[in-house]
Amino acid sequence: MFGITMGTYIAFLIATFVIVIVPGPDHVYLGAVALRDGRRAGIIATTGMALSMTIHTLIAVTGLGAALAAIPAALDLVRVGGALFLICLGIATLRKRSDSAQQKPPPSGGVLTRAMVVNLTNPKIALFFLAFLPQFVAPDSGTVPLQLLILGLSFVVLGFIVDAIYAIGGAMAGRFLTARGTRARPLTAVSGIVYLGLAAIILASLAFDSASLPGG
Repeated sequence: MFGITMGTYIAFLIATFVIVIVPGPDHVYLGAVALRDGRRAGIIATTGMALSMTIHTLIAVTGLGAALAAIPAALDLVRVGGALFLICLGIATLRKRSDSAQQKPPPSGGVLTRAMVVNLTNPKIALFFLAFLPQFVAPDSGTVPLQLLILGLSFVVLGFIVDAIYAIGGAMAGRFLTARGTRARPLTAVSGIVYLGLAAIILASLAFDSASLPGG
């Protein structure tokens, strides 16, 4: 398949599944969205994540990822931007006063865009692709960029399926709690706290990375 043997591709899919099934920040974000706004919003957010992962794939394939990796300060700036975005999102969520069980569904475009921004402001994903995908490429058997693209898009598709399962799980948890008398306000508060927690993780990771540098 364009230079990728079936055995190599199957090994790639198995490795990818092991990676995407492990709960991570994106899964927590998707679960929080679906918990508060329901399954539809969760799936829309999952789609936004998939779109941004496709962009990360293109960055890795075109070599832009390697260029960005050579400028650590630029990567740190993007991560800080992502943390600030999550902080603003968390504060805005916590300030919502509605306690109605029949909240108006959030605009689809807003849900999609927020998910994309959260994912795109994590440049470590592109760097991960740069390290992971080439391990399954056969340079002498086909066009390397095409092989990288196929592997990257396969990663996106499998990731979308797993992310959707996490989102559906979050929506089911929200319905379960609502059916047992939990009002909308506490669920909104949980989502807001999750967003702030994710921002704290990003900032802590930045501080740790800086401290790990020589002379830091």
